Amino acid sequence: MALLCRSPSLLFPDGCNCKTGASSGIEKSATPTTGKVSKHIPVDIAFSILSKLPPKSLRRFECVSKSWSMLFQNPYFTRLYRNHIIHGNHPDYDDASIIFRRTIMVDHPEHVARFEPLGRATLYFISGERFENRVELNWSLPLEVLGSDMKLIGSTSINDILCLTNIWDAESKLVLWNPITDELNVIPPSPVESVPCTKVIPFIHGIGYDRLRDDYKVIRHVEFDGRSFDFLFDRVLSMEEDLAISKEPLWEIYSLRSNSWKKFDVDMSMVMSQNEAEHIARFYMDGMCHWWDNVEKDSSDETYFVSFDMSNEVFFTTPMPSHVDDTFDLRLVKRQLVMLNGSIALISYSGETTILHISILGEIGVKESWTKLFIVGPLPHVHFPIGAGKNGDIFFENNDGQLACFNLDTHMIKEFGVDTDECQIVIYKKSLLSIRGINN
Repeated sequence: MALLCRSPSLLFPDGCNCKTGASSGIEKSATPTTGKVSKHIPVDIAFSILSKLPPKSLRRFECVSKSWSMLFQNPYFTRLYRNHIIHGNHPDYDDASIIFRRTIMVDHPEHVARFEPLGRATLYFISGERFENRVELNWSLPLEVLGSDMKLIGSTSINDILCLTNIWDAESKLVLWNPITDELNVIPPSPVESVPCTKVIPFIHGIGYDRLRDDYKVIRHVEFDGRSFDFLFDRVLSMEEDLAISKEPLWEIYSLRSNSWKKFDVDMSMVMSQNEAEHIARFYMDGMCHWWDNVEKDSSDETYFVSFDMSNEVFFTTPMPSHVDDTFDLRLVKRQLVMLNGSIALISYSGETTILHISILGEIGVKESWTKLFIVGPLPHVHFPIGAGKNGDIFFENNDGQLACFNLDTHMIKEFGVDTDECQIVIYKKSLLSIRGINN
């Protein structure tokens, strides 16, 4: 695998690109000479402690003093906090690998059925400091169920388990799979998929783990193809027949423990756009599935980040940061939601400026807790951010349609020499846990 490196500039929101010590603009306390223990904590030690706190806890300490309420205006603290975001230990990343899914699109003759797979997917484990190790996975068992064109749900594995689905098949199918043990669980169709004269269009929003019940769950939004009713009856339905068939979209939740689906009665219209499903990241973290509501609305409406609590089965919404939306022309902006070393991060990129803006969410439900932590660029070779890896790696498709990676710490770009076509990056933590252990 050929790797080329470049070093673009890294700009900071405070406008400083130099190394700033704790003493900048801050008076440190003198070392006690009387032998008495001082109650004063030196600023550099206080900053070091605060930089290791999760964003939500850090936000709560803003009321302690005026200086603590303006921590991210201090260059030294901001640098400490960036380093912790990049290098801080997080259990999801211990001994974790990266799975790279690449799909090569296939041209079919016009006479081939419309649901013939349009691509052939390949899965790789990639590892090493420079991603020099690449091992192709044997996914023959999922292949038998899903066919050659499939995608991974989410950007992280959950206790070693991956959720896979086919894309273009006439019957949408789902499986849970452990690549290490090669254990496979085929998720059954839901009751709405068994209703005569209906064709459903399911859209999976996330897979997660219910800690209270030791259960894996899948949440999805289901719409109905109104055109299919007439086609299945081979005639136009009467008004009475048409009214008798429900076409209202609904939410469903699958439980591995019961191996069944249930209808989830909730008034939640914040869904991801079907047309952009391939490019929208969904991930599970700390008991919740996360995505963003990217369906176009009136210009007066806000865009929301959505979180779903897997144990309590409730939704939470967080408005997207205005400092991102106001900066770019939304018609040109490209955005990607990622998990950056255990933090919820939003990458915003404008094709006009070729600069990446990375904001971290401090507290779910609080719009003001978004903090713009990195401004990277200009990066003239970036076409579209794909996802985040370990240790500050940001994967993206370059202008040549190939996979590349920018590291937030070294500021270097690594080019893989591999066409992206349709691709995904997933953080995978190996384990020997059994899927059937819960099901049985």
